Amino acid sequence: MDLQQAVDQFDKAITHCDNLVAVHRGHGGTNRGRRYLEVSIDRAVIVLAVAAWQAAVQDLTTALLDTARPTGPTPIDIARYDTLTGSARKAITDFATPNAENTRRLMVSAGFDPRPLWTYTIAGGRGRPRTIWTPHMVSVRLNEWLKIRHALAHGHETLPVNQALLAVRNLGVTSDPTLQLKDAEGCIAFLNRLVRLTSTGLASHLGITIVYPRG
Repeated sequence: MDLQQAVDQFDKAITHCDNLVAVHRGHGGTNRGRRYLEVSIDRAVIVLAVAAWQAAVQDLTTALLDTARPTGPTPIDIARYDTLTGSARKAITDFATPNAENTRRLMVSAGFDPRPLWTYTIAGGRGRPRTIWTPHMVSVRLNEWLKIRHALAHGHETLPVNQALLAVRNLGVTSDPTLQLKDAEGCIAFLNRLVRLTSTGLASHLGITIVYPRG
């Protein structure tokens, strides 16, 4: 697998989340009020988005190992590389919980640390200052989404109270937070940004060029 293929596959996977968002927006027309049926769509979006992130981490790490694999000059060089990277390839197969710590551990095992790349700036708007997201902040938010995904996938009656959810972040809800369409969209945007930052940095690390399919 090459790096371009890895990012293209993430784009295809996350497009299904975009499609579900479009279905949510199209169902029910312009009627006001809480849309209880569409909450199931929002739940599905988050579960699929995190699954796409997990697959992306596995694919990016595989692409790293495949791209760095020597082509010679002798078969022993290739065999030695395969032996040295065998544990990393097994870790890719075993990768199951794509939180910040496990993601970093997996990619570091293949010779690349993605965490320093996890930083970006968000414009404040309406007179508010810009927000600089640090690797620590990104790691915390990723783990928050993982906790929400876990609750959704396991059918928990209530969701974790954490800052990834608008009801908690903006309304100060302290128990049984609701899930909104904007939460689903926020999850897609966050994980897309994380894949873009990681894959772009990995391309630079490998000395190659990729075309990231989405903004």
